[in-house]
Amino acid sequence: MSACTANPIEDSPHDTAAPSGVTVQKAESTDPEPAAQTAPPRQGAADAFRAWLDTSRIPDAAASCAALSPELATRMIAELNERGPIRVSSCDEMIVVSAELYRALNQDAAVDISVQQETATDATLFVTYLATGNCGTVVMTRPAGDWIITEQSQECSG
Repeated sequence: MSACTANPIEDSPHDTAAPSGVTVQKAESTDPEPAAQTAPPRQGAADAFRAWLDTSRIPDAAASCAALSPELATRMIAELNERGPIRVSSCDEMIVVSAELYRALNQDAAVDISVQQETATDATLFVTYLATGNCGTVVMTRPAGDWIITEQSQECSG
């Protein structure tokens, strides 16, 4: 057989027309329907905050830090360094050390969350930590896909 009988659809890196009478099905679909059907439903801000809290207590430092804005992570590191003898230099270290402290104090991550305001891209939550009675406002944004925590305040302590 000659090289002319090779299948141009399989051998060419470029799209080519199929010979008459041949049906070609591309592996990649450009139809948005299948992607929408397989994409998980968008998570609300309260659920995203609970997920962040869970990852911070495991700890899964990479996932936890990814859910914090860089500015908030920097402020949290500074606050931890100002409060006591423990010094950290990165978000990952802060998450790991904090998880160890919570574990040593036997504090679980149970929270009560009141959604004060939520849109598709911004949310404000009021969070009360049940183990300590500490509470405060959490501000989140969703610029693209996942929620990012941008602010956390401490407004009461137990």
